[in-house]
Amino acid sequence: MNVFNVEKTMDKIELIGKSKVQHGHSSNRVYLMDFHPSDFPQIIEEMENIANNNGYTKIFAKIPSRFAPQFFLAGYVTEAIVPRFFNGLEDALFLVKYKDSTRREPNILEMNSFQELLLSQINAPIMDLDRKYQLRQLNHSDTKEMTEVFSQVFKTYPFPIFDTKFLKQEMQKGTRYFGVFIEGKLVGISSAECNNRLKNAEMTDFAILPSQRGKKLATYLLLTMEKQLIDEGFKSFYTIARLKSLSMNKTFMNNGYSYTGTLINNTQINGQIESMNVWYKNV
Repeated sequence: MNVFNVEKTMDKIELIGKSKVQHGHSSNRVYLMDFHPSDFPQIIEEMENIANNNGYTKIFAKIPSRFAPQFFLAGYVTEAIVPRFFNGLEDALFLVKYKDSTRREPNILEMNSFQELLLSQINAPIMDLDRKYQLRQLNHSDTKEMTEVFSQVFKTYPFPIFDTKFLKQEMQKGTRYFGVFIEGKLVGISSAECNNRLKNAEMTDFAILPSQRGKKLATYLLLTMEKQLIDEGFKSFYTIARLKSLSMNKTFMNNGYSYTGTLINNTQINGQIESMNVWYKNV
């Protein structure tokens, strides 16, 4: 089993030109989160320098497909793809470059279990949400309770979701958080990180309290987010789901998402660096 050490320090997000990059020793990588064409091709060398100067073992870039050849020449390979990611018109490639050959080795048991899931049958449609649950969009007044749920579900996370200030900032930037309540208590969370310009959204931050698992709450959250965003003209949804979380992968598989690749040993979550699966749905 491949386990990579995780430092307590949170990875930081900064701008390189007009492009948004996350890097740090927590996930031990450089991640080109939001690429701006004006920074091409120099962004490739700048990320390489950041990785070399800090000893990071992976570089991960999410880019429009027409910029890929220059990345390939610099040693990148494709680990996943999201068709029509950019405004419903251009594909996104998830490209990676490994600085340490051991990091490119997936966990064999996790991959075999996921393979079995992909070959299994999709479940039938679910019934309406039980009336004892209430589902709504979350706001600033919910952030304290949100951090409590996140803290019970995750030991560590790639972003500071345990901080109410961060959650409020994300809401102001356009991330939509949704919650499931029972008797007024928050028991499940999800979020849609929305790019209003490109009309795509990452469906992420699913956190269901252990006492409420097995009740398809993640599915209800996902369907609610989709409906609201489709009504607003969004064209592409995707997620980066933990390889080892078969239940979360099954949620996306059962709801019409397509699997396009695995980001090997990619993201720090729950105390170690894990491999992540990319799923997408276009509307």
